[in-house]
Amino acid sequence: MDHNRVVRKEFSKQAARFGDQGLTLSSQDLLDWIVDSLPLKKEFRVLDVAAGTGHLSRAIAPRVNEVAAIDLTPAMLAQAREEAARQNLTNIVFEEGNAERLPYETGRFDLVASRLALHHFEKPIIPLREMARVCKPDGRLAAIDLMAPEDPKIAETYNSLERSRDPSHTAALSITQMKALFADAGLAIETLETRNVEVDFQRWTQMTGTAPGVTEALKERLLKDLGADSETGMRPFIRNGALKFLQVWAIAVGKKASVAKRA
Repeated sequence: MDHNRVVRKEFSKQAARFGDQGLTLSSQDLLDWIVDSLPLKKEFRVLDVAAGTGHLSRAIAPRVNEVAAIDLTPAMLAQAREEAARQNLTNIVFEEGNAERLPYETGRFDLVASRLALHHFEKPIIPLREMARVCKPDGRLAAIDLMAPEDPKIAETYNSLERSRDPSHTAALSITQMKALFADAGLAIETLETRNVEVDFQRWTQMTGTAPGVTEALKERLLKDLGADSETGMRPFIRNGALKFLQVWAIAVGKKASVAKRA
């Protein structure tokens, strides 16, 4: 199946659950950390790529002039529009579209951002170059995503577990790979912040509607990883009887170089 169809299928299934305030992706603390790390000004025009249900767009909107939010999945955008209307946010325009072919003119936006999306792209360099294209020459590009371990073997295990839970997952990058990706897109990283994020295993699998058999296999694998050097890269632990694990989230903010590299 075409990967974009897989993405639409998975996120159409997940859209209604994205409002769950117990999910890490809905965490106000994490959204505040992200938005406070972005170089925002009141007059800015911002693009949110792969915006989903608009968590980042809605967090940014009060701080800037206007936000364009684009996503591949209509069901996600429907949720985004509903929530923006509920919050009376009138400066966000939601649009269906493909991150690999952004429907905007070159140099339109002061800031182009994407949150928790790179690990869903088959070839992340393509959307990243598109994001750089529509960013102003003196603008900034921000990518926020979960990071894989640096060890290639552990990273492959980590990503295989993520894919078994969510078929739209391709590969989380390591920090080293993220830096190389920015360089290949003609972007000079100005700031790169990381943070450990605690994830509840049950909510993690419920959000994606993971099949019971797969969920049980994932749980068994993480339980085997307890109290040892993490072979999965997920660093699982038990708190109050509940299985949890740690993700690493990164915020990379880059500036366009004078001449972007081409493949």
